Amino acid sequence: MNGDDDGRTYFDDIEAGTVVSCGSTTVSEDDIVEFAEQFDPLDIHTDPEAAAESQHGGIIASGYHTLSLSVRLLVDEIRSERAVVGGLGIDDVRWHEPVRPGDTLTVENEVLDTRVSESNPETGIVHEAITVTNQDGVTVLSLENRELVERSGPD
Repeated sequence: MNGDDDGRTYFDDIEAGTVVSCGSTTVSEDDIVEFAEQFDPLDIHTDPEAAAESQHGGIIASGYHTLSLSVRLLVDEIRSERAVVGGLGIDDVRWHEPVRPGDTLTVENEVLDTRVSESNPETGIVHEAITVTNQDGVTVLSLENRELVERSGPD
């Protein structure tokens, strides 16, 4: 879906209903603790002994870590080739199940709809649903994203 000779995907090339699998990544306990120590230092993310006594029964990843991992996979698979101007926001972020050491997360991106920007018709708005599942197919994170993408040219 590259709409121009420069290899980038422009708004005009993005179709509602498109679903893309964005690969997967496996999360280690060291990854979980390292992220949490810097950004979300709760005991359930950083202290194995305290986490073992929690309702989770062990270390779990920060939801923000899970979100960050999903963004990385999205960028690697889709956004690095898109003519992205910037993000407009995320909605309905839900952490459904904890992410544990050893979990392999897979990201799926579905384009829900697209529309030309009213304030800047040289761009368009892409509305997407993003779903992250673990190795058992259980949804651990879901959200909707809107981003502004350059159009390939005037109508």
